[in-house]
Amino acid sequence: MFPSIATVCLSGALPEKLDAIARAGFEGVELFENDLTAFDGSAREVGELIRERGLKLVTLQPFRDFEGLAGDDRRRAFDRAERKFDLMEELGTDLLMACSSVHPRALPGIARAADDYRELGERAAKRGLRVAFEALAWGRHIHDYRDSWEVVRRADHPAVGLVLDTFHIFSRGTELGTLAGIPGDRIFLVQTADAPRLSMDHLSWSRHYRCFPGQGELQMRDFMAALAETRYDGPLSHEIFNDVFRTGRSRQTARDGLHSYRLLETMAGKTEVPDEQPISAVEFIEIVTTDDKIDGLRDTCRALGLEPLGKHPTKAAERWGVEGVNLVLNTERDFAERFHGGRQTAAGAFGLRINNSYETIQRARQLGYPLIEPGKTTSHGMTALDSTEGSLAYLVDAPLASRIWDTEFSLSAQAPQAGLLTGFDHLSLSLSYHDYLSLLLQYRALFQLATTASFDVADPRGLIQSQVLHSAGGDFRLAINASASPDTTSNKFLRKQGGSGVQHIALASRDIIASAERLQAAKLPLLDIPDNYYRDLQARFDLDDDTLADLQRLNILYDEDDGGRYWQLYTQPIHDTFFFEIVQRDGYLGLGAPNAYVRVAAQRRAERASMNEELQ
Repeated sequence: MFPSIATVCLSGALPEKLDAIARAGFEGVELFENDLTAFDGSAREVGELIRERGLKLVTLQPFRDFEGLAGDDRRRAFDRAERKFDLMEELGTDLLMACSSVHPRALPGIARAADDYRELGERAAKRGLRVAFEALAWGRHIHDYRDSWEVVRRADHPAVGLVLDTFHIFSRGTELGTLAGIPGDRIFLVQTADAPRLSMDHLSWSRHYRCFPGQGELQMRDFMAALAETRYDGPLSHEIFNDVFRTGRSRQTARDGLHSYRLLETMAGKTEVPDEQPISAVEFIEIVTTDDKIDGLRDTCRALGLEPLGKHPTKAAERWGVEGVNLVLNTERDFAERFHGGRQTAAGAFGLRINNSYETIQRARQLGYPLIEPGKTTSHGMTALDSTEGSLAYLVDAPLASRIWDTEFSLSAQAPQAGLLTGFDHLSLSLSYHDYLSLLLQYRALFQLATTASFDVADPRGLIQSQVLHSAGGDFRLAINASASPDTTSNKFLRKQGGSGVQHIALASRDIIASAERLQAAKLPLLDIPDNYYRDLQARFDLDDDTLADLQRLNILYDEDDGGRYWQLYTQPIHDTFFFEIVQRDGYLGLGAPNAYVRVAAQRRAERASMNEELQ
């Protein structure tokens, strides 16, 4: 197999798309008809543009509404095909991709369609060309790859082959057993697309919500295993219709596409790479700030119940924590400049505790993900993932985690003691939609993580799409969020910080009532939850009056699911950027999603109140 991508996947004019595709490292390209018709030049010039960039033109597509017609409709369909063949000769490609008909006058019948494609194959072969047939999920009569394969099989012509498209197969829930029995040389093209699971018509789902394999919820691994049985060895080509991709950065989209292709290769057993490693926990969070704001952060750490555990011997960095929680406060200017120009306080880096960092580093290299190696003047020795959204994710070997602190903070005043806080419950990142999809692909490609189904959080100014990646045991949880509306809390965070990043840090408490009382005593501003929320809580759950009064007094939110119970509270944003969440869970599986709309509405009110104070 070799990597290919359809021009429809990317934004921009055709030359810009081709530049991005070539620079990413693709070998082939599918030319979508709209990109050809909108180009101000001849078909021969388009062919030259493609070849000049070292790309192979895999196919011209799509050819629509061909099979099953009669009379003048059938004659015109063959005339249209001949005009397509003329274009193909000028472009310099030998393959035309035809999709099953949605023509209102198309007649049913596998035998009729096979006769049409046998004749089309004869015409194509006379010109040294080929035709590949695809079953559209919304095809009028043929919408199943098993039927399109039967058409190709009965046509029995060397110039007629099959197209397999993962979206069309999975959107209709078609079994894969038949696929494994198709001879690989009868498959002319394989198109790949993932997607979230949605309840809508096939056409709308396809035209707006496809994404790269690894970014969605379809069973791509099962498809690649079945494809491997066929011994197919042609182009593996992404065909993605996605509103985000159409407005995003073409180079980023192309890079993500190649990472996705390499992931598919591992699923098919075409390349040997180390297995994905599980993430056992977040080892630390590194917060970058400025000299004039460091005292305020120290006060926040004390209010949270963290203790000063030492200073770095050569860097302007200090460690705060308790057993299970480590925060590093860093005012080094060269480090801060990495994160949005060093203008804001930001949770710029974090450590991921994994079983074997070497395996993850090798997997990242083979899949083409950039790494930041420790420099000559760096003593910690940790390699970091250079994520698209800007943060650094350091890879920390679980058995060696304590050595980092011994090496980096050898002047520690004391070892971390047990406290109310026990660890990092989860991190939540707010990103642009494009970064959201890039990060989702990166983490699923590199780590052994499961995902929840994506869901929407209702913000007063729009919807925020959210999805959670988590380890099998639930000790690591990463929530990622994106919104199309410019005024949601997540997008306002992006503007304030100057880019994507960690919006909130959730710390686990063994006693949230005691943690909340500590925060109130320290006068750390907390998010104010309205009384109506607690009246609703009383109606939803069997809580006694004293418990409900404590929750209301301390602005604690509450939820239950099939696993157990969950308590959460929020601080006000720290220096107008990220904020802390304190949680306690008793078997609860989620992240308090039913309370998210209350939180964002409360943050919106707090923001308005702060603005009014400044005006006064």
